[in-house]
Amino acid sequence: MNEQRKHMKFSVFLRKNGRIIIGGTIIGIIILCSIFAPLLTSWDPEEVSIAAQKQPPSAEHIMGTDYLGRDIWSRVLYGSRTTLLVSIGSEVFLIIVGTILGLVCGYYKKIEKILMRILDAFATVPNLLLCLLMISVFGAGVPQMIIALAIHGIPGLARMVRNQVLSLREKEYIESEYAMGASDIRTLFKHILPACSSYLLVRFSNGLAGMVLSMTSLSFLGIGLDPTIASWGGIVQDGQKLMFALPHLVFYPALVISITVFGFAMLGDGLRDKFDPRLR
Repeated sequence: MNEQRKHMKFSVFLRKNGRIIIGGTIIGIIILCSIFAPLLTSWDPEEVSIAAQKQPPSAEHIMGTDYLGRDIWSRVLYGSRTTLLVSIGSEVFLIIVGTILGLVCGYYKKIEKILMRILDAFATVPNLLLCLLMISVFGAGVPQMIIALAIHGIPGLARMVRNQVLSLREKEYIESEYAMGASDIRTLFKHILPACSSYLLVRFSNGLAGMVLSMTSLSFLGIGLDPTIASWGGIVQDGQKLMFALPHLVFYPALVISITVFGFAMLGDGLRDKFDPRLR
């Protein structure tokens, strides 16, 4: 009887947290591989070797080599650093800026009229076009790429946070705080922001999958980053010229991208179901 209860509890636990466990495990492994990349490969990702060019996967080069003799495995490992840094950095920047703007718009009606019109104007510009515009103005580089990827999602997040602030302002405990003379900063950051934290966590985790895809798409097009910097999109771009003759040049980096996006999507869906079932 006790074993049956334990089995039922374990089944319920897996049903509630299975996606979080699977997604978190995948992302944890990928992050660890990016951190400890020097320990997982002895090859320099930018080392060119004419003698080793276009080799298929083998014991020496487990993912083969490209047309310049560079080891694909080491390029994927070191490319994960750039891809994850830009993707996670963009989502963090989006969450911070969008949350602050949403809090301000929801709490101060006079500022809202002007600020939301500006944000709506940004939202009307297609994502790729806005990224191209930002990069052409500010130049290529990791910080510029982070801002360019984040800026298109800020209006939507700010609007959602604003809507939550407007609903929370009607709560009795917020009105009592205001009546007791609490400052606006105290009310916003001590009472209203924590009430939005579950939504922000779900939005952050769900947005990472899309951010990885956007990052790899731009780097595949050769936009935003120095071509000498290893990134997953850049590796796919280098290999697509010979993908029919040497499919491993595209298959392995594309597989890693797919696994990463799957991991972030699973983690985001699991956190959504756990913390905010209304968003299902």
